[in-house]
Amino acid sequence: MKIVFVSYYALDNNSGMHIFRLANALAALGVECAAYTPGDPDAAKVHGDPLFRVYDAYLPPDRLARLLSRRRDDVIVHLWTPRERPRRMAEPLAAALGAPLIVHMEDNEEAIFAANREMFPDMDPADEALWLPGEYFGCRSHPVRYREVLARAAGYTCIIDSLLDFKPAHVPGHVIRPSCEDEIFAMPPHSLPEEKIRLGITPESLVIFYPGGMHINNYQEIYDLYEAVCMLRQAGLPMRIIKFGRYGEDLSAPLDSQGLGDCLRECLVDLTDTAKQSDIPRIMRAADYLVQPGGDNAFNHYRFPCKLPMFLASGRPVILPESNLGLLLTHGRNCLLLQNSPASSTEICALLMLLIRNPRLASEIGAAGREFAREYFSWDKTAWNLRAFYREVLERHKRGASGATVA
Repeated sequence: MKIVFVSYYALDNNSGMHIFRLANALAALGVECAAYTPGDPDAAKVHGDPLFRVYDAYLPPDRLARLLSRRRDDVIVHLWTPRERPRRMAEPLAAALGAPLIVHMEDNEEAIFAANREMFPDMDPADEALWLPGEYFGCRSHPVRYREVLARAAGYTCIIDSLLDFKPAHVPGHVIRPSCEDEIFAMPPHSLPEEKIRLGITPESLVIFYPGGMHINNYQEIYDLYEAVCMLRQAGLPMRIIKFGRYGEDLSAPLDSQGLGDCLRECLVDLTDTAKQSDIPRIMRAADYLVQPGGDNAFNHYRFPCKLPMFLASGRPVILPESNLGLLLTHGRNCLLLQNSPASSTEICALLMLLIRNPRLASEIGAAGREFAREYFSWDKTAWNLRAFYREVLERHKRGASGATVA
């Protein structure tokens, strides 16, 4: 069996990390894997040593098909989100190989498209999509074509159960649970003063670490988190926040209108340009609390923030929305839930104050969160179950039961 993961971007982002961990875990089970991506093939190395080959998108699909295998009946093409750039790579590749195509979903693609529509707000999205330039959809899903590729797929995978709502009834589906590396499970369940000092932070500071980028769908959530940290700092608490991720906007400017811009500039430690993805476990050792801001909405309900397994496995107390993974957790036992929708900076403040004033509660919640992570998050278990799904798809394909693969 050979699996070819087709990504919408180079593998140095969070989505690429999922492909990397899965491909390495599958390789340990004897499954040969490859990745076909835009961007630098060496980008995967930010996560470690890949046990699979990465092919550049400059290589045409028909030529890649000839390189991959002479035995074409045991190859699967796994389209890692139905966005236009990878779809245009994956469908011709699957056709050239005569291989079944599986489509993976990470987000509510329709909510993303709707949030990004800035032109002609009164126009029907389907009509607009017919004439918008193809470049517009590079890393976005086309609202018509993405449904068509789902209907043609031989299989459907998704990152969280709620995304099964988008699965066509005739297509077999499977949920791929993300996880995190063993290094996170092994770290001390409390912040380390020496790690704070290494980052130029005083040991008595109360540190929040937020790894992740900002985009139109989560702008308000990240703004609320930063505002909450500044509000606590202005109240006299030694708050610091570590940032690792690309933002399209400097949040200190809009916070100036609240009189909090200077406060953010004082408490922010921005490691985006100085740290690497592989540094995240060490950076997390400086953290006291971990917050995934937001509330339950059309975007959050259908996503699985990949930082959450890592947050929970770290043993630190985690604050997150009562949405997606938060629906499986218990407020006050293994997490604290943001129960308003949308959540606000005031609500984030209140939950952080609860943890700060009750160190024993914070420790107990962190320990229970780690136990939850041990039970539910394992790349090895995920890879084992995914291999079984791949076998089912191959058998259906050989029997002629799968949908036709169309270039």
